[in-house]
Amino acid sequence: MRPRATFFDSVLCLLWAFLCFINLGVIGFDILRSVLGVVFGLVFGVVVALKHVKSIEKNGEFRATLKMLAFALLTGIILISIALYLLFSLGLEAGIQMASFIYPFIPALYAARVIVYLSWERRHKKLILFDGLVLTRVYAVPMH
Repeated sequence: MRPRATFFDSVLCLLWAFLCFINLGVIGFDILRSVLGVVFGLVFGVVVALKHVKSIEKNGEFRATLKMLAFALLTGIILISIALYLLFSLGLEAGIQMASFIYPFIPALYAARVIVYLSWERRHKKLILFDGLVLTRVYAVPMH
């Protein structure tokens, strides 16, 4: 049996939460940026999970296409380029401010996905599984 999406996302959420707390302990806690990171992470995580769930309900599975991966790669390159530009033009302080937004964003994203997946699994009496690493396929199987 393939790994459950909720288990995988829970492990990643705990890992990123640990890294977030280490970052907050080393750099410090900026409440505004941290709260914004959590809010945007929850919203983005819910949107991604609902897209997966709606595709599972409609087609029986969600499969990442090459077009989606290319768009994600291009978006990642643009965001990293902007972050590097700000880091080199404004200095290390800009990097610290960006980190206080990014570190809470990522665990909140995974936590939102876990919550949406678990509630969908409970309502539909199915398990959401995933297959693959790059060309990910998310699908549901009946609970036994």
